[in-house]
Amino acid sequence: AAMCNGTPKIAVEKRGSSAALMAAAMEAGLASEAAPPKPEVSQSQALRLVLGHALCASCLLVINKWALKEFPFVWTLTTLQFLFAAVVTYLAGRLGFIEVDALDMRKLIKFFPAAGMFFITITAGNAVVSSSNVDTFIVMRSVVPIPCALLEAVILNEPYPAVRSWAGLGIVLLGAIGYSAANQGLLVDSAAWVVLYLVLMPLDGVLIKHLVSESELSPWGLVLYNNVCAVVPGLLFSALLELGNPSDAGAMATILIERPILVGAPIILSCWSGLAISYFQLNVRKVISSTAFMVLGVSNKILSVLLNQLARLDSNADFSSIGSVLASIFGAILFQQTVKGNGISQAPKSEVKCGEHWARILVVVGVCAAATISYSQKQGLSGHA
Repeated sequence: AAMCNGTPKIAVEKRGSSAALMAAAMEAGLASEAAPPKPEVSQSQALRLVLGHALCASCLLVINKWALKEFPFVWTLTTLQFLFAAVVTYLAGRLGFIEVDALDMRKLIKFFPAAGMFFITITAGNAVVSSSNVDTFIVMRSVVPIPCALLEAVILNEPYPAVRSWAGLGIVLLGAIGYSAANQGLLVDSAAWVVLYLVLMPLDGVLIKHLVSESELSPWGLVLYNNVCAVVPGLLFSALLELGNPSDAGAMATILIERPILVGAPIILSCWSGLAISYFQLNVRKVISSTAFMVLGVSNKILSVLLNQLARLDSNADFSSIGSVLASIFGAILFQQTVKGNGISQAPKSEVKCGEHWARILVVVGVCAAATISYSQKQGLSGHA
């Protein structure tokens, strides 16, 4: 009788404990859903990457301008930068100086769209710098964060910028235009390269952000994969558009033979700068939003101009010029302080695969467009000659 009377009591206790456990589990689940996703890196880690990127990017524009002035072959110079970065990273990994992921064909194919887009935008940017002045490039670069903010909100599910964040982007753009008006003004010798850059750069920011975040590669693994993938189209189009042209190949040989140090020094310096910017740029893109990265790129360029103006290395150092630069930097700070997460990416991990298919198509179209522009310009020059 005691056993019979005790059985219902034990069952009730078990049901009570099960219900309590289920309630606790539900509360934990609701709490985890309500909690905002934690960023993968801390603010201090992101700051170190941003500062490293700023240091490299502030010098890169001047170095590339110098290198292209002495060695005016855009495709070959860009390819040399990617080849140098790939070889140095691979050898340093093999020697044990840095940790680098082993090359895997499936990962290379998956990462190719990001590297291909990176290659196109670098080539287009170098072409714009070669065919225009620094003011034009800065104004053009300052336009990019605006469409990028819309694209990443739609594609990557990043939060839309607040009203004050949009105000910051507008101040960046107005400051760059004001600086250009106070100095040499806009100079566009090749509108086609400018249009290509403005179309591809926002897509580049969103595409590379997505693929880099999903790659799970180590910091130096990103550098190796990016440069190995980018050097493939670089070698192809350098051979077709410059090295395969007898006049261009002869001009390269003449320049290097007659002025080996004056030409070789900026090329080597641009290669080392390309390696450094490749590391910081790819890893910064992984931890901050695409728009924040674009704003960072603008502020880096304008910061280098400000230092140049304050050092009186340029002829124009008046109040309107320096004030415009300071206004753009203020706009970048306003954006960073008002956007959600202070610029650190808030987007959830994405499992969408169809985007990779469109990314490959976009890279092919972009490369073909860049090659067409380069070929048509060479034909036009030969026709005038």
